[in-house]
Amino acid sequence: MLDLGLSTSIDNISRNPKGNLEDKLRLSRELVGMIKTKAGDLEVLLDLVARPNATPVWLFSQETLREVPRVYNGLQHKDLASYFPAWTAKVRFLSVPLWRWGLILISVVLLLIAASLVTRALLWLIRTAFRRRPTPRIEEAVLRLRGPVFGLLLALMTHIAAGYAITALGRHYWEQSALILAWICGGWLLIRLTDIVVSFAKHRLLLRMQVERVTFVGLTGRLFKIFLFIVLVIGLLKVSGVNVSALLAGLGIGGIALALAAQRTLADLFGGLSVIMRGAVRVGDYCTIDGVQGTVEDVGISSLNLRTLDRSVVSIPNAKVAEGRLENFSMRDQFWLHQVFTLQVTTPGKVLKIVLDRIVQLLAIEPDIYKESARARLIGLTPAGPQIEVFAYFRNPDGQWATFLGTQEKIILKIMSIVESEGASFVSPIAVVQTPKEKPEMPVDSAKPDV
Repeated sequence: MLDLGLSTSIDNISRNPKGNLEDKLRLSRELVGMIKTKAGDLEVLLDLVARPNATPVWLFSQETLREVPRVYNGLQHKDLASYFPAWTAKVRFLSVPLWRWGLILISVVLLLIAASLVTRALLWLIRTAFRRRPTPRIEEAVLRLRGPVFGLLLALMTHIAAGYAITALGRHYWEQSALILAWICGGWLLIRLTDIVVSFAKHRLLLRMQVERVTFVGLTGRLFKIFLFIVLVIGLLKVSGVNVSALLAGLGIGGIALALAAQRTLADLFGGLSVIMRGAVRVGDYCTIDGVQGTVEDVGISSLNLRTLDRSVVSIPNAKVAEGRLENFSMRDQFWLHQVFTLQVTTPGKVLKIVLDRIVQLLAIEPDIYKESARARLIGLTPAGPQIEVFAYFRNPDGQWATFLGTQEKIILKIMSIVESEGASFVSPIAVVQTPKEKPEMPVDSAKPDV
């Protein structure tokens, strides 16, 4: 009767040896569930029976047992094998009839088709909502939803199929499997959806040139996925019958000790949030951090990855990034053109004046140089010759250091051409050679005899 008509799950039975103390029944009585039939409903009751020299035991009550013959005749036996050929019930594999294997195979194929159709429909909805084709990364993330969607559909089918199990214990196991699968695939689906939202948000921020927020969105997505994983683990433990309340209380006490032991880890976490929130560094920026120069590839939960000029990756803790000296070259609004050179001491004053005027004219015709900052001045007379300083700020629309170097190179070459065309020349560096000092002779003490 429990196998054929029990309307409640075995999980609803109290795990307390004393029974459910919150129901309205007496302490020695427990309600297991209800069996519904055409002849009427039967409450399955248990009574706590004391035994001499033994622990008490729960037994079916006399009221329930008296009604068993009458209620049993009103139960309908479910036999799905009648819908299949008789030989499929005789042939067995791993003690399971062949018709059941066929039903499982058909269900899996249908679930795969349904999962593929759901993901394609989801992709179509995204394209329709945004009125344009999504980026390849977003489209790939949507197609990766096929796995968790298939798992959720399988959990739903398993829950439905559990009602057709032969025994109440079998229904219990199938329902537990469906619930665990739903928890796992639900968390999996939320993680995949988080990837889609993060990818879409990053794409929108890049289109708006808000690069500093892209890193923050990526870090927030990672923290949210860690939170989802923790919730999933707690949910699975609860489904498995673990007392989660006591576990959380123990974690609360142990969390204090863990926080004290993981001070550096927490410092790296909050250091990364601090760096991102104040916009000090972004993914793709070229900067110098703690004496290491390179391009920022990733700002993670605990560390920042920097790709150096020799193409190696240096991992720097976020706490050190937040506390140390950080120079971000990509945030320069202007680049400084600064050159100091010396002409020959025999250069006439008129030639020197012409060279200065022509350099000023050269800086004035350059479109990407701020005219207010451009100057070429004679800053001193050295023993080697007159010293000239060229000073200007360069406007770089794309913010690339290589673009500035290319423009600076053209300007330097033109300055060299100006100096050469006016008959002047640069001073070659003079090496200063230091002669070693002779060691003074030690005075000879005539009072000491020769040894």
